[in-house]
Amino acid sequence: MTAAQASAAFDALVRDVLPVVSTGNDTFSGARPAESFDRIYGGETAAQGLRAAALTVAPGKLAHSLHVTYLRIGDPRRPVEYTVERLRDSRTFSTRWVKASQDGRLVATMTASFQPEQPGFEHAVAPRSPIDSLAVPESLPRRETLLAQAFPIDPPQTARVPWPIDIRYLDRVPWAAAVGNGDASPANRMWMRADGILGDDPLDHLTVLAYASDLTMFEPVLYPHAGSPWALSWERVSRGDIRGASLDHTIWFHRPFRADEWLLHEQESTSAFGTRGLTTGRYYTADGRLVASVAQELALLVDPPSGG
Repeated sequence: MTAAQASAAFDALVRDVLPVVSTGNDTFSGARPAESFDRIYGGETAAQGLRAAALTVAPGKLAHSLHVTYLRIGDPRRPVEYTVERLRDSRTFSTRWVKASQDGRLVATMTASFQPEQPGFEHAVAPRSPIDSLAVPESLPRRETLLAQAFPIDPPQTARVPWPIDIRYLDRVPWAAAVGNGDASPANRMWMRADGILGDDPLDHLTVLAYASDLTMFEPVLYPHAGSPWALSWERVSRGDIRGASLDHTIWFHRPFRADEWLLHEQESTSAFGTRGLTTGRYYTADGRLVASVAQELALLVDPPSGG
């Protein structure tokens, strides 16, 4: 996988994935890219559902939150139909409930809330380290470059499909957490941005971040367990040796931002129990402004270790 393929994936994202087509009264259809995973990627559903909801909201109100509950694994060969229900339209807020379905079967449900920008009180948690103390993104290798080095033969599925988001890992690469070696803390940091230039429509930047926010959230859940009897490695999950799926995903948009400029993503898995793990994250601009927060719960369907 090359940088050119990643750039082409960005073009496909903007051309084919982010747009949704109106098919009737508050109903929309979303398509999949030609190159896709073996299932519908949850970030695509989130981005398309957010756009469908936004198209039913009066101009001037922007999304400030999106809550997604994933119900079934979708088929990437078929489009997803989005039905939007208008739950609230007040002067200050608009709320929409979105049902995503294929062949009449629900794939996901979403609640999106919108508000016009208003002056008010403000505070924000700072990044873990000062932004100017971190390696600049351009000095770090791209994700696909590192993957090609790590898996020159028979790469996992997630290494074969080009991502339209440029990711530069700061603390670690998730596939290098060798069993029993290295830092086992459930946290990571990375720079990320769209792998191309977006226009000035704020909805494009909101939907691209909604798309990107689902890409790496499962990774910190694995780190403490690579050397345990559960052996939860990135490669085993990426190859399908361990079945995993997002259960629910929430993103809050705090401040204006551009998704085609570098964002620092700090993520941490705050809990794992049974077969469920929770990861939270924050997105900062290159000048240290907190622009969004994210949380995701996922299931990793593992069998007990021998003797466990």
